[in-house]
Amino acid sequence: MQISKQVLIDVSEDASNSTGVKTDGLLLSGIVFPTGMVGANVTFDFSFDGAAWKDVVETDDTEVTYVVSADNVVRVDPSGWAFASIGFLRVTSGSTEAADRSIKLIFRTA
Repeated sequence: MQISKQVLIDVSEDASNSTGVKTDGLLLSGIVFPTGMVGANVTFDFSFDGAAWKDVVETDDTEVTYVVSADNVVRVDPSGWAFASIGFLRVTSGSTEAADRSIKLIFRTA
């Protein structure tokens, strides 16, 4: 049986980091960006405890980056996120946001 959840995370006005979300053993599989998002790209941070954050990077040490597509669902390949099912994730906008933004993260089982 496949289990999924959708979570709204917030990036506050004049900030770039979102609130963190506990993955609950699920894998990130999609992102819905709001209209009006200032940052053209987002990167990700991971934490085991929701307090100490680390950049999420590829095997070549480049940050995992997604292009913001406002008001669309951006597909995320969950195979690369297997480790993240055991902690917390947050999104970092490539720019400081001009207003509060809510980003929807879509998670599912493997």
